Amino acid sequence: MLRQVRLLLALALVGSVASVAAAQDSGPLTALQARGSNPDGPVARRLASSDAVVAKAREQLGKRYRTASASPDHGFDCSGLVKYVLNAFGVDLPHNAARIAREGEAVSADTSSLLPGDLLMFGRGRSARISHVGIYVGEGKMIHASTAQRRVIETALPSSMSTMKLRTVRRVL
Repeated sequence: MLRQVRLLLALALVGSVASVAAAQDSGPLTALQARGSNPDGPVARRLASSDAVVAKAREQLGKRYRTASASPDHGFDCSGLVKYVLNAFGVDLPHNAARIAREGEAVSADTSSLLPGDLLMFGRGRSARISHVGIYVGEGKMIHASTAQRRVIETALPSSMSTMKLRTVRRVL
């Protein structure tokens, strides 16, 4: 009896491997389609969570700037905004831009590598000191609590001529 069960399992395994192998012979896209999508996989979860982070950040647009604050009722400074938004998704970050710059995974500061939800750290001039943080929302834009505008805004990434220089990018999701 045990021998028959083993034989049936082996035949089932060979049959499923053969169908995947046949699909792979037609190319990687066909093989992927044969296996089906994985809505619970890490890529799908990352995309869903990054969209949710961007939506949560956009809910804060127009909220006032307030030093050392991290709530929609009282206002936000840059790190307070990032802390508030990511905390809604279970990511506990410090309320300090320089300390946030040590969290998560380092990502290339090349804009082609950025994904929505990535954290952008900035410094002024030639200084290596991190003094500002924002959330990348895609299409070359970010959301941040602006001291100059005195509110949370969505804006294009600073140009290379800006006094604010992109120092590092972190991925915490």
